[in-house]
Amino acid sequence: MFRLFKAKPKQFQSSVAPLTLLPGSEGEHFLQHKYGTTQRALRFYDKQVLNYLSPIMKEFIARQEVLFIGTSDKHGDCDCSFRFGKPGFVRALNDNYLVYPEYRGNGVLASQGNITENPHIGMIFVDFFASTVGLHVNGKAKIVENDDLLKFRKDLPSDVMDEINVEGRFRPERWIMVEIEEAYIHCSKHIPLLKKAEKEITWGTDDDGLKRSDFFALHDIPLFRRLGGDAAIQAITEALTLRLLRDEKLRPILDDIKLQTLLDTQKQFLKTVFGALGADKILPENVREFYRQQTDSRLNEGQMDLIVKHLKETLVDLDVPGHEITVLMTALESKTP
Repeated sequence: MFRLFKAKPKQFQSSVAPLTLLPGSEGEHFLQHKYGTTQRALRFYDKQVLNYLSPIMKEFIARQEVLFIGTSDKHGDCDCSFRFGKPGFVRALNDNYLVYPEYRGNGVLASQGNITENPHIGMIFVDFFASTVGLHVNGKAKIVENDDLLKFRKDLPSDVMDEINVEGRFRPERWIMVEIEEAYIHCSKHIPLLKKAEKEITWGTDDDGLKRSDFFALHDIPLFRRLGGDAAIQAITEALTLRLLRDEKLRPILDDIKLQTLLDTQKQFLKTVFGALGADKILPENVREFYRQQTDSRLNEGQMDLIVKHLKETLVDLDVPGHEITVLMTALESKTP
């Protein structure tokens, strides 16, 4: 017996008439027809898929300490992440809503940022330690601040209230509330059974050693590549050159330089200081003087100060990491011979 699911926008044209009483997308219904799996899918929809949480599903969620989530922005660009907490850190408020806490992280807020643009969220709980069963939960999410969550006080489990009132790094910064649209099993057959080992969890830490932040050795990758390679250098070069040419105080010298020459010299300087030439290439001892010679040896100190200022503003405008700008500016502002 089919349950009434919310009809989804017709974004996929096919020869199969849309089945609006079925869960899932028109795309999956089309592929079921194409690959001959329609009857198998219909049995799954009928026996396994709900648009709410059953009592046993809620009990299952109350035991889990791992949650994987998928979100996307308004353009459909996706991000996959996970959340951890003590068993039961995700709470079902009732059959139709659940909430989970957002603790202090790296400050990027990728998933939350996506939710502000596109509320659709896909979640999967995987029980690696007992049943080896997974539970998919799809729905619409919204960010709820601690104070706003208190408006749902009568529906909140008592431990949620305790968590909101706790002080220090264990206190959630905010919560994600999800309205359930689909809930269904991920069968056990391919999920490994794991044994949990003891590990001390340090909540809210910024200690890079504890976080193992450089596990993938990204610090060894030159800034040139981390910024985006030649395309990024080209964007910085063009923006910087435009700034330089608009500065009336620089015109007496820059007017004598061909535009392509100026572009080339700025690009070469940026590639040098951002590590495009390889890790074995040592930076000039006097970066400021190197920059002067690259641009034009006639530049006086005042004009160099202007060029360095324009470079800094360009890097800030294009969101080059602040600590990288600081390192470069420290070298460029030194006038020691």
